[in-house]
Amino acid sequence: MLEIAPPPLPMKTEVLLRHANGYRILEMFEDAELELAKISDDEQMDDGPLTLKIALFQDSGKWQEMLEAATVLRDRYPEEADWWIALAYATRRCLSIEQAREVLLSGMERHPKEPCIQYNLGCYACVMGERDEALARVRNAIELDSNYSKMAIEDEDLEAIRDEFR
Repeated sequence: MLEIAPPPLPMKTEVLLRHANGYRILEMFEDAELELAKISDDEQMDDGPLTLKIALFQDSGKWQEMLEAATVLRDRYPEEADWWIALAYATRRCLSIEQAREVLLSGMERHPKEPCIQYNLGCYACVMGERDEALARVRNAIELDSNYSKMAIEDEDLEAIRDEFR
């Protein structure tokens, strides 16, 4: 008698996320996306897949896709500064620095003590030729977290004010 094997069980989302993240780390971006595509439709918009998509799309330079995922998480969790920052990062690259600045200014209302928001607003101001604002924002970021001091010396966006931090 011929035995028929049962159909394979679908992989658990956590396993697919681990596989996708491994591919992402190895810069095998297409393979990472293929793993993410195996996640069921009803779980595609869950926090885990969206979070990994943000990292994957940032690493692979898919700014519009990153923007879409970051928008969902920012809207879902406005109390989390990271999603404002991710959204601004993608916005700068696929729309404009001015629009990215607006994202972070809105985020700053909820997160006035977040050094990364202050730092990025300083970068945007510097690129836009607003030296005094750039200095104030970057100094504020450094005051909140001294690790930003080294970043300020190396950041290309801050070239015009770099000597202020040496």
